[in-house]
Amino acid sequence: MTSTTPDLARLLRRLAWTGAVLAFGLIVLGGVVRITGSGMGCGEHWPRCNGEWFPPLDLPTMIEIGHRWFAALVSVFVFAVAAVAWRRHRSEPALRNPAYLALVLLVVQVLLGAVTVKLSLPPWVIIAHLANAMLLLATLIVLAMRAGAADGPAPPRLEARHPAHGLVLATAAFGFVVILFGAEVANFHAGMFCLGFPLCDGGVLPPASARGALHWSHRVLAYLFLGVALLTVMRIGKQRAPSSRRLRRAAGVVLAATIAQISVGAAMVLHLLPPALRALHLLVGTLVWASLVVLVFESRRTPAAEEGEPAELERGPRKPSFAADLVTLTKPRIISLLLVTTLAPMFITPAGLPTWSQLFWVTVGGYLMAGGANAINMWFDRDIDTRMTRTKLRPIASGRVSAELGLAFGVSLGIVAFAIFWYRVNELSAWLALAGLLFYVFIYTMWLKRSTPQNIVVGGAAGAFPPLVGWAAMTGRVDLAAVYLFAIIFYWTPPHFWALALIKQADYARAGVPMLPVVKGEERTKYEMLVYTLMLLPLTVMPTFFGALGPFYGVAAVLLGARLLWYCIRLRREKQMTPVAWGMYKYSLLYLALLFAAMGVDRALPFGHREAAPKDVIILDQPGEELATPAGAHVHP
Repeated sequence: MTSTTPDLARLLRRLAWTGAVLAFGLIVLGGVVRITGSGMGCGEHWPRCNGEWFPPLDLPTMIEIGHRWFAALVSVFVFAVAAVAWRRHRSEPALRNPAYLALVLLVVQVLLGAVTVKLSLPPWVIIAHLANAMLLLATLIVLAMRAGAADGPAPPRLEARHPAHGLVLATAAFGFVVILFGAEVANFHAGMFCLGFPLCDGGVLPPASARGALHWSHRVLAYLFLGVALLTVMRIGKQRAPSSRRLRRAAGVVLAATIAQISVGAAMVLHLLPPALRALHLLVGTLVWASLVVLVFESRRTPAAEEGEPAELERGPRKPSFAADLVTLTKPRIISLLLVTTLAPMFITPAGLPTWSQLFWVTVGGYLMAGGANAINMWFDRDIDTRMTRTKLRPIASGRVSAELGLAFGVSLGIVAFAIFWYRVNELSAWLALAGLLFYVFIYTMWLKRSTPQNIVVGGAAGAFPPLVGWAAMTGRVDLAAVYLFAIIFYWTPPHFWALALIKQADYARAGVPMLPVVKGEERTKYEMLVYTLMLLPLTVMPTFFGALGPFYGVAAVLLGARLLWYCIRLRREKQMTPVAWGMYKYSLLYLALLFAAMGVDRALPFGHREAAPKDVIILDQPGEELATPAGAHVHP
């Protein structure tokens, strides 16, 4: 990657920082629009206000049109950022990619804003509008910091990351979830359903109402996030090297902003939600998010130790604890994607939206079942894991966990997961989850992986079981739509995994695993990756043409698929294969997660395809509508 000096990137850095500051202000101003009830100050007209570009200004109209003009100003700077990146930094992915991503997020933000107005402020669209704005802010901050880095925008080597980088990433993701829960509390008018502080109405358990439970869930998550933030600060503070000074400072800002946010939230509840405190709550929450983004960036660029720094930093990585090794056996990074493809289908079945209980038990059961399969996989592959650079430090291969214990652990997780699905979800989901484990262990791991270069094609079907499990958890059956989702993952798996196999083909050859690049060569592998991608993309778009999913999903599928196809084509043309293959491998993970997430979002949108709501579901259409549901009912926004 070509390094850029600060002088060359100065214009981009200034534009990105200005855009980030303006985006921060726009988020707060958007909150003011919502808090003051000015969202319909311009009626249902967009982009004009009440049919005019410069209408007469009463207070709601002035607030709403001010928000729109402020958004236009942000758009100018984002377009300028993209233009400068295209003109000056096309050969530098570290600067080019976030600039282009900011432009894409801006377009999505404008469309969501238009939909919000046209559909008279539907809550889920407003929440998506806020989430996208937070992502746009994060992208601009990352771009500004990359452009301003003294040693150029190129990120450090993987081994140069701070040891707490994984914890920092988890903290940032957790913080984003808490923010979205807060948006739900605000937009579903649950703020007054959980009075008192720190407890809710003086009790530990959530109130009986759905909105009270929503508010209490947000508050509990905020308390947990404070604990995680404190743990992160303590973990980072253990290393007092000069190189980690900026990282420690960023962690301190996160903790201070979190404490301030909880304090403002407490005052807001105790004073019955005055508008000024509600606006301040959003402002400080946005500050927490921005500081988390900076913290992630600094942890990515801060090495564990540098020459000449204190000796305690030069002892090398500590041996993982036994508990950490058990978690590693489950392969949590892989499971996170499997859970997305399990939970997203639960939002698009004819049964309506899932309850919190269904989501919880499917998540727990799904994690344990997939973790059990992964642990058994590590037990069986321990011989070849010792011969591969990528896997030689795994707990069983390195000898930190005995083979017998690893096998017993995997089998135990599978048994517990089956019981959870059987007793807490339904019988069909239990059998399907177990079938996924058995297919992965016996068909892929023990048979295909070591016997045929098409191992990942057939064996990859194991990773396609999660949508079937999620669908069956909601409906108690497997419909054609569930099989369709199975097919999407089936065709996605070869190009995704072969991208990694191209990079690690020497490892696979040394271990005696007949991956396609080892047996058939690189060109044949790239060709087949392109073929499977060309079969995958029409498959992902077809639900929109058949009316099963709406335009939001259709646009997302086209845009996400175009990027995946671009990687395949570029991989066949580029002489330097490894960087492109790495890019495709990482993007393919994001691609599948966003594709399935788009399905759930599309179903939640007002113009998405919807089935009739069950009789025990109350539809909330009016902000002030009282909630009265029979026992066991759940709420559809």
